[in-house]
Amino acid sequence: MGNYKNFKVAIYCPVGNLAMIKDFEKFGRQFDEIQKHIGVDKVYLETYRQGRRIEKEQMEKCIRFFKDRGIEISGGITTDWMGDGEGGFSPLCYTNPEMKKMLTEVVEFTASMFDEIILDDFYFTNCRCESCVNAKGDRTWAEFRIELMKKISEEVIVGPAKRVNPKVKMIIKYPNWYEHFQDAGYNLEDESKIFDAIYTGTETRNPMYTQQHLPKYLSYFIMRYFENVAPGRNGGGWYDPFECFYNLTSYAQQPYLTLFAKAREITIFCLGVLIHPDFSMSTPINGQVFKDMDKFLGELGNPTGTACYLPYHSHGEDYLHNYVGMLGIPLEPYPFYPKDAKTVFLTESAAMDGDIIGKITESLRNGADVIVTSGFVKEATKLGFQKHLCNVRYTDRKALVNSFGYSVDGGVRFGGLEESAKSIIIPQLEFMTNDTWEIVAGFGEDNSFPLLLKTKYGKGRLYVLTIPDDFGDLYHLPRKVLFPIRQVFQKNSPILFDSFPKVGLFTYDNGTFALHSFQPWIDEVRIILKDGYTAVEDLVSGRIIEGETEGKDTVVRLRLSPGNNMVFRMIKK
Repeated sequence: MGNYKNFKVAIYCPVGNLAMIKDFEKFGRQFDEIQKHIGVDKVYLETYRQGRRIEKEQMEKCIRFFKDRGIEISGGITTDWMGDGEGGFSPLCYTNPEMKKMLTEVVEFTASMFDEIILDDFYFTNCRCESCVNAKGDRTWAEFRIELMKKISEEVIVGPAKRVNPKVKMIIKYPNWYEHFQDAGYNLEDESKIFDAIYTGTETRNPMYTQQHLPKYLSYFIMRYFENVAPGRNGGGWYDPFECFYNLTSYAQQPYLTLFAKAREITIFCLGVLIHPDFSMSTPINGQVFKDMDKFLGELGNPTGTACYLPYHSHGEDYLHNYVGMLGIPLEPYPFYPKDAKTVFLTESAAMDGDIIGKITESLRNGADVIVTSGFVKEATKLGFQKHLCNVRYTDRKALVNSFGYSVDGGVRFGGLEESAKSIIIPQLEFMTNDTWEIVAGFGEDNSFPLLLKTKYGKGRLYVLTIPDDFGDLYHLPRKVLFPIRQVFQKNSPILFDSFPKVGLFTYDNGTFALHSFQPWIDEVRIILKDGYTAVEDLVSGRIIEGETEGKDTVVRLRLSPGNNMVFRMIKK
C-alpha cells in the first residue's frame, strides 16, 4: 500500500503554497519535519485557485522535488474566483464564456502535466448574475444548476482533459454539505459517472459555532454514503483543521472516523497548514492517528449498520442521520432504496421519492422492520402514509417534556420513569389506540406524547421515531430511554449497545466493532452479546474480556474514555 498497511496518506498543496517555495533546500528541511511524523505517500499539486495560476517552470520544480523523495504526484484545481468583497465563497460563473474558457485552459494545462487530477470542493455555483438569471428561466435554481454543472463537467472539465491526456484520471471531490448539493449544482447522480472517481470531504468543524451543522459522526457517515454512490471509485476522505482546532481531540476525530469508514486514502488539507506555526501540533497528531489506526484497521471487516436511504438531490431533516449516529447507532446509507435490508431507517429526505410508500410496503410484507421519523410522516402524508401504512398523524402542536416512560410489554403500559437534565420540545403525533403502540413517550400534565411508536404490518414492523425540534436534544434523552430505541435499530446486530449519548459504535461484518466517545468524561458502557458470542478480544492489547451473565443476557462492561478508540473482536466459546 505504501508507508501504511491499510491506507495511503496524501497532502493537498494549494497553488499559493507551491508558488512561495523559492529555496527548495530550505523547503526540504520543512518537509523533513512533516515526514518525521507522517508517512507521506502522495501529494496533490494545485495549478489554479482564486484567479491565480502557477507557472509551468515552478510546477516542474515542485514535481521534481517530490518525485526525488519517492512521493506519488497528482494535480489539483480549485474552481473558484477572486472575492467580490461580499464575503462568503466566490465560485466561477458557469454561464460566463470568458470564465469557461479560462477554466478549460487550466484543465488542459493541468492534464498536460499530470495523469490524475482532483477538483477541490469549490466546484459548485452560487452565481445569480444577470446571465445566470436569464439562463435559469422558469426552472428552480436546483434544476438549473444541476443540469448546468452536468454540462460543464462533460464539456469544460472532463472532455478537454481527456483530449489533452487520454489516460488522465479525473476526480471530483464532494464537500461535506451533502443535503444541499442540488441547490449549488453539485450533481451527485450524474457527475459521479462522468468523472473517473469521486472523493469525500469528511470535515466536521464545530457543529455549533459554524454555519455548518455537522456532528462528528458525519466524518464516517458521508464516507459510507459516497462509497455506496460509487462502489470502488470513492478515492478517499479529506479533512482540515479549520474551526475544529480549538480541541485537538476534535481535530483528530476527523481522520479517526474517516478511517473507521475504511477509506483507502486520506488527504490532509493542506501543505501550508502542516508547516504553519499556528497549526504546529497538527503534524504529530496526524502521525499518531495514522500509526495507531494502522495497527488494527486491517482486522476490521466491511462496515455494517442500519440501512438508510438518501435519494439523489434530496434533503429534509438535514444531517439528522449524524445526530442519530452520535447515539451509538451504526448506520449504512445508500442513494437507492435498500430493498433487501432487514432494518431500514428513513428520514424526511426519503419522502422526496414519490414511490417510497410502495417500497416501504414491500419491505414490511417481506418481514423487514422500517423506522421512519416524525418528519418523514409529515412529508409523506401527501403520499398516502396514513391511507396505506398506519394512521399516525403529525400535528402542529408541540410538547415540552423532561420526563419519559418506556414500555416493558410492547406498549400496553409503561414500566419506568426517567428524567432529562433539560426540557426538550417535540412535535405531538396522534395515533390510534390499540392499533399502534406507544413504546417510548414523553410525559406532560395528565398526558403523554409518543417518542417511539410501533405497529405490525405484514411480516414486519413499522416504527415511528419522534425527532425533537432541536436535533441535538436527542443527546438529552436518558440512557434507559435510548435503550429501547437502540433495540429497534440493532435488532439484527450481533451486539446491543447500552451507553450514554454522544458515542460512536462502528460495526463490521466479521464480528469486530469499535467504540469512540465524544463526551468529555469517562463512563461505563454495556455491550450485550448475542448470537452465541460470550467474550471479546481487544485488538490492540490482545486481552480477552469474558462476558458476565445478567438475567438472560451476556454482557461485557467497559470503561470508555474521551477521544480514545476501543476495538474488539467478538468470540464464541
